[in-house]
Amino acid sequence: MTPTTLSQPAFARPIKTLIALALAATGLQASAGEGYKLRQSPVGVFGGEMAAGADNPGFFGTASLSRVRINKVVDENGNNAKPPALASIKLNPALPYAVTFPEGSLAFHQDQTQLNLVGGYLTETTYADGRLAFVANLPLIQQSRSFTVTQPLGTAVPTPTSPPLQPAQLAAINGGVLQANNAVQAGVAARNAAASVGVSGLGDAELSMVWIRHHDRLKLAAGVSLFVPTGNYDLARDTAKGPNPGFGNFYTLRPGVAVTYSLNPRQTTSDWDTGVTVGGRLSFGMNSVNKDTQYRSGNFVYAEAGIVKVMGNWALGLNLSGTQQVSDDSGPGTVLGRYQNYGAGPFLSYKLPGQDAGFNLHYSENFGSRNALVTQTLQLRFIKAW
Repeated sequence: MTPTTLSQPAFARPIKTLIALALAATGLQASAGEGYKLRQSPVGVFGGEMAAGADNPGFFGTASLSRVRINKVVDENGNNAKPPALASIKLNPALPYAVTFPEGSLAFHQDQTQLNLVGGYLTETTYADGRLAFVANLPLIQQSRSFTVTQPLGTAVPTPTSPPLQPAQLAAINGGVLQANNAVQAGVAARNAAASVGVSGLGDAELSMVWIRHHDRLKLAAGVSLFVPTGNYDLARDTAKGPNPGFGNFYTLRPGVAVTYSLNPRQTTSDWDTGVTVGGRLSFGMNSVNKDTQYRSGNFVYAEAGIVKVMGNWALGLNLSGTQQVSDDSGPGTVLGRYQNYGAGPFLSYKLPGQDAGFNLHYSENFGSRNALVTQTLQLRFIKAW
């Protein structure tokens, strides 16, 4: 057999196949929540305001500025996620070899700046000894993503029953392997370029209704949130593994309850529990089907615990949060594995003297992550009641 056997017409179809496989290799498989994320913030909700003794009826607002760094994507074992392996390709049935590709790797980094504008109203009228709060949360998001798949070169591997190769066949094989690797590397480079972009826009809005009741040192809040797909979302960009401010064309309903308890509200003693408040939060998220992709992320549970100590106008605290998917994803392209992510970090709060307003600075870092984006978050929040 001569090298002319490997002519361009004979290679046209295999090369197209290789390009398609190369593009597939540069994408993360959908897993554990579409895009390795759920509609649950990676930073805890509790801050210095958990020690507030009372809530004033009327309008209130919060503005929070968050700087989020996503430094990796992890699989179900907590290791860096890898692109799907390329299958061996036999370019020409007449030649006894196939091109085999080693395992690739993924380097992922994303910086995100997010401004959340929250407004609401707390009723003066009481219902079952509690007041109702109606809240709207609108995020404005800027994202910049670096997404780099590295695919080592493939090599020619003889088939198990292949006879000794002739010199003319070896030359043909080398030429075929070169063309195959060129096609794969070109596809990888194109996909990396398409995924490494920056975007900005409106995120998905959150609408909430919460019943709040105070009883001595205890504060109870129970309510429900609805996330609506108002965010800037481009299906083509999502398919290319680029960032999107919105999560997709689906809804999330999340009922929940939070409790805080003041151990010792007095500020005049030196006991260890003076000014200390502890709190707990539990919620359950339910996702609808994404109408664009027919993918449904599994339901999840979110839990959080916090503790804060008030010292005059200052407060220092710590919280621990965790999100765990409790049902599997379903739809096209699903794989095994459920989302799991924990976060912990300190916060420092300051109440403006004589004002129903204050600041909260919070740092949180993820750990114990599975099938998730792993983040570091620094958040500054301003709270004001009118």
